[in-house]
Amino acid sequence: MLDYFNTIGEIFRLTLSGGSHASFVGGKIENCPVGLKIDYDFLQEEIQRRKPQKYGTARKEKDEVLFLAGVENGEIVSSCVEFRIANKNVKTGDYDNFKGFFRPSHADYPYFVKYGEDSLKYKDQASARMFLPCVVAGALAKMFLKQKGITVHSTIEQMGDLQKTDNGDSVGGKVFCQVDGVKAGLGEPIFYKIQSMLARTMMSIPSAISFEIGDGVKRTKYLGSEDIDEWNPDFTTKTNHSGGLSAGISNGNPIVFHVGFHPVHTLQKEMCLINHSGRTQTRIIGGRHDKAQILRCPVIVGAMAAITFADFVIMKEQIK
Repeated sequence: MLDYFNTIGEIFRLTLSGGSHASFVGGKIENCPVGLKIDYDFLQEEIQRRKPQKYGTARKEKDEVLFLAGVENGEIVSSCVEFRIANKNVKTGDYDNFKGFFRPSHADYPYFVKYGEDSLKYKDQASARMFLPCVVAGALAKMFLKQKGITVHSTIEQMGDLQKTDNGDSVGGKVFCQVDGVKAGLGEPIFYKIQSMLARTMMSIPSAISFEIGDGVKRTKYLGSEDIDEWNPDFTTKTNHSGGLSAGISNGNPIVFHVGFHPVHTLQKEMCLINHSGRTQTRIIGGRHDKAQILRCPVIVGAMAAITFADFVIMKEQIK
């Protein structure tokens, strides 16, 4: 049952395993395209994009991918691919500094209520490192999509003032993502619209707080005549307010969306914590955490988009 809640995708399915402070994080991909040749240079580039830089955590990991099953001589030979990435720089002692206390705006308290145990093994599930396997799966999905003429581009659209992190604070921001090469007709009606599945995957990313397709919430202020994407004779449109979707199905335009992220709530400054008895205490909890995790979010957004579109492409091929 727990694996079910660690799984994303309907056909191209990724199930996560391990933990941020366990010996590894990993994944199992079901219905991975057999015969796909792995571009290891590209895979490493994607992993490097997720690594912390100047404003990231001080935790340093090699992040070497070990394929356990489904891959031989750089080629996917089975529809089920399993892989792991070892955790070598784990410091669980950092969490002893606030043992018995719940941090504000963290998973600590709701996880305690849900699982009945104040344990790091549960808090691990809220860690951004759990999405490293998503970057690996997303890289494979991008390789598959490239064969179909589909590319995914993601970048920072806006972010907070990095200078304000010098006093131990943190900043958030927004990621822009564009998917090119998707032909009209991809996606399924009602509950499997493209924006429905994209919203699910994007809002699963730690710290994600908003998902907007096309012009997003700005469209709530448009008149209907302003919001319409008028036709050109070749079935392209003069504008793309809808972000490449009509009724949740691709219409041939680039698919465009935006994902907002709140700042990391683990600060290198005094925070008010509360213990199991309801007593509050102010302290600096320390540890190794990002000041600007937004710098590492574009590759994760792109990976989750690639997983989603690989799922839709395979879904359409199988439905036919």
